[in-house]
Formats: sequence, structure tokens, C-alpha cells
Amino acid sequence: MKISPLRVSVIFFSIALFVVPSFSGTSQEPPAEPDTAAEEAVSVLKDISYKQIGGADRLVVTIKVEGPFQIETFVLSAPKRLVIDFSSVSRIEAQPISQVNETGLLSIRSGQFMPTVARVAFDLEDPAPSYSISSLSDGVRVAFWRDAETRPEERPIAAPEKTLPAGTAVSGAGFKDMFLRVGPGMTLYLKPEFSVTTDRPLYGRTASVTETFRQGISPVFELGAGKRINPKFKAGLGVGYQMLWVEPALEGSLPHPSLPGTFREVAFEAEDLAPNMWVLSMEGAVPRAAEHLRSGMWTVYAWALYSLYQSDKADLSAGPVVGFSFGKLYSLEDFEVEEKAPYGAKDVTIASITFLENSFAKIDPGLLISGTLSLGEKLSAFAALRVHYVDVMVEALERRASLFRASISLGLELGL
Repeated sequence: MKISPLRVSVIFFSIALFVVPSFSGTSQEPPAEPDTAAEEAVSVLKDISYKQIGGADRLVVTIKVEGPFQIETFVLSAPKRLVIDFSSVSRIEAQPISQVNETGLLSIRSGQFMPTVARVAFDLEDPAPSYSISSLSDGVRVAFWRDAETRPEERPIAAPEKTLPAGTAVSGAGFKDMFLRVGPGMTLYLKPEFSVTTDRPLYGRTASVTETFRQGISPVFELGAGKRINPKFKAGLGVGYQMLWVEPALEGSLPHPSLPGTFREVAFEAEDLAPNMWVLSMEGAVPRAAEHLRSGMWTVYAWALYSLYQSDKADLSAGPVVGFSFGKLYSLEDFEVEEKAPYGAKDVTIASITFLENSFAKIDPGLLISGTLSLGEKLSAFAALRVHYVDVMVEALERRASLFRASISLGLELGL
């Protein structure tokens, strides 16, 4: 059963309607006055300070936050760091503190890791000191001490809540932690050649003809949207378009026109075929002249990424990608030769050659590796490597052709 590429594309983007959050806020009626409540809803990292308690025995860092927030903590290595991510914090007014050099804490740094996530990183000595995190009415307190010392009392973290007036629409709520990606790239085919040998009648006998199609490096353009589920995990949808640049070649064992049992071995490259080349669609339209075999391939895909490495400015992630690709490949339909005496192999030329377009549509699984580098509060540069493996059926030949490929793209990522 054939699957319509248009129908599958509609299915993919219908799914996207359930993935992408609603753009509306909590109220269906627009506020009559300027949305000052939305401005008040922006949480701010106000201040970071530290002091020693009990001489050099213990160091306490106090982080003040204005507005509601949640935290996630984890430890990074090389160098060793304690990281606290403050979700729902869109602005930082605190000044970064450096060169603490007390109780195993080397320095403290803060930055806007994501549009709604502020990150505070503690650079630690190796071996690292012990630490505890406790809640305050307006922030978080982090205590550092060496293992031989008494562990401070911990209290559960409870982020202060801030209630907005009933019916308030929060500006940009539907775009929280979402981003857009756009960028060009190149595709390299890891199995660039596809060949098939067929028997064809010539001079009342049988000629053996091998048709070969070579895929060159081709340009690709990517557009996508994603959402950060948490600081370690993100997912999204994308669409890519790439040119299929195919170079045909023809080899054959052709019978001699007048000497029974005699065959000539001939070979023709793309430049030999171009002057007399025609392309025929599968719908049976009139053949059109073509100097090159060019077509395009669309890929609609969904992806999920898990962060393997994070710093204040950079991120390296990897994960699966599943797509649906559709486009056109070619196969040899017919050819005519022209000969002159003495009818040797070098006396044979191609008078006319026709290629048939073969449409395909196929599920296209693969792997995605992506790296980002922050350029500003909402702007990042990204580099992405997508590796796809799929073989498609060339119906006219009843053979499968491999589209095993690696696409590298460079572009910009914009937070919403």
C-alpha cells in the first residue's frame, strides 16, 4: 500500500499541535489595562553573598531571589562544580563573585543559562568540600564544610509562592522554555553509489547493461522548534530539505551489429550522457530534456536530546531522531546507440537516453548529536550532526537504494 507523502506530513504536524503548548494565558479575555501583572511575575536573582562562620570552619553562601522559583542541583566534573539551576528566574541583578578561596570553595559565578533558568555555579577544590542546601523565605542558603566538621542542619527547600490576581494572562506563558532553530548545512552519503544490471534487446540479441547512480555532497536547509523539558532534556520537531544531485553512468556489453557472438565493452560517464539526456515522470508525461539529474528530498522528523556535557555557556547533547522522508530517485528507462564503421567499442555513442523518475516515501530513523554555544540571553549558535539510515524501493527496478547519510548543519537557536 502506497502512503501519500502529503498525508504523512499532515499527520506529523497534527501531532505537533499537541506537543507545542497553547499560546493563550489563563484568561480568555484580554486585559483592558497594560499587563503590569505579567511584569511582576518575572522572578529575579537579586543578590549572592557569602560569609564565614566559626573562623575558617564553615562558609555560608546566601542567594536572594525575588518571586517564585524552583531549583535543580547537580555536580559537574573537570573541573568539579556544584550547580544550582533556578527555574522561572528570567533576570539576574546579582554581581558574580570570584576568587573566594575559602573552605574548599574557589569561586562563585552566575549567568542566564536559559531564558527562564538562572544558573549559579560553585567552583570547588579537589577533593570537594561537603555541602548542604537549605531554604529561606526569599532564597536559598548553601553551606560548605570539610568532612571532619559538623554537618549543618538542613531544611527542605520550599520555593516561595507568589499569587497573581485571578484572571491575569501571563505574557509569553505558551512559549516558556521553547526555542527555534534555523540553519544551512551539507549532506554526505555514506553509500554514495547504487548500481543494477539488466538485460536489454539490441540487434535481435541481448545486451547486458549496468546503470550506476552516484550521490554527491548536497546542500540541506533545516528549520525546527523545540522545548526544554528540564535542564538535562529537550525535545522537538524539525523539517529539512536537501537537493539530490545524482551523476549517472552506463556500462554495457553490446552485441556486434553484424558479427554473431561478438560483443563490445562500452562505458559512458555523466558528461557523455548529458547532451542527449531526457527525464520521464512516472505519470507518463512528455519526456523533458535535462543536462543533470536533480531532485529534492523532504524530511519531517521528531527528536529528543539528553545533555552529556554542560557548562555556563555550552551544551553537548545526543539522542534519537525519527523522521519521514519523501522525494524522487531515477532509473534507466531506455537508450539508443549510434555506431559507425568499423563498429568497435570506441565507435559507439549514445544517441538518446531516458531516465524515469521514481517517487519514494519512507520512515527514516537515526541519531542526532547537537552542541550549542550561548551568544546572549536568548541567542545561541548550534552545530548538529544527524545520521539517518534508510533504504528506499526503486519500483521500476524492484531494487532498494540506500540513503544512508550524515547531515551537518550550523545555525542559530533563538529562545522564545
